Amino acid sequence: MDQQITQPIICSNCENPISAGIKFCSSCGQAQNEEELKTYNGKWPNLKQIALFFSIQLLLCVSPSFFESTTITSSLFFDIISAVAAISFFGYSWQENKHLLKWPNFSLKKLLLLIGLAIGSSLLINFLVGYINQTLFKADFSYYGPFMFHEYGSYLMILSIAIFPALFEELACRGYLLQKLLKIVDKREAIYITSILFFLMHFSLISFFWMIPFAMVMAYVRIKENTLWYGIAMHFFFNLTVCLIDILNPNNFF
Repeated sequence: MDQQITQPIICSNCENPISAGIKFCSSCGQAQNEEELKTYNGKWPNLKQIALFFSIQLLLCVSPSFFESTTITSSLFFDIISAVAAISFFGYSWQENKHLLKWPNFSLKKLLLLIGLAIGSSLLINFLVGYINQTLFKADFSYYGPFMFHEYGSYLMILSIAIFPALFEELACRGYLLQKLLKIVDKREAIYITSILFFLMHFSLISFFWMIPFAMVMAYVRIKENTLWYGIAMHFFFNLTVCLIDILNPNNFF
């Protein structure tokens, strides 16, 4: 009996031969059947949008380092630019994101528990970071410096460090970015990736040990509760605690 000759399959993209039953070309990665091609084509636009989003956010985070010193004007300028970017990206995918601004199954008990967790974490981390700075670097770091001598410095500090990030970083990271990632990877991977990118966008190596875990908690809560508001509350009270510690620090008055 004559043996049946199997014709090699040619990749439609790079025209290299591939084995039968293989979903993706080993040379160029092109999907090779209708179902995989549809999935691939659906993921690619989201990946490009994520890359653009991350590039812009990273640029906004590193730009202040090009200034000799941080001022109230420069802080608020970059806060406003970041807010506009967050609203623009979130609004661009409004139909798939708008449900995150609702608050289904609101629970006061859950809200207070998460706020307590955020405040407790902030106090602990502030103590540890202060200890590390004094022990290793023999220096104190304060966010209050640029705001200290302004008539409304305390309020502007809270606006810049607590209110703006809580609203617009959550809108951008746990809103737009996480929602895009959920279309590409599973929930666990989306939480990990979002948290790592959130850390990278803050450009602070010393924050690694606490920022990623805290970001993972907020991403988990966002997915579980299907709303941004718990995360916004956690983010606000975490940063507000940092602000109040700095503002009420007796060393800032001498």
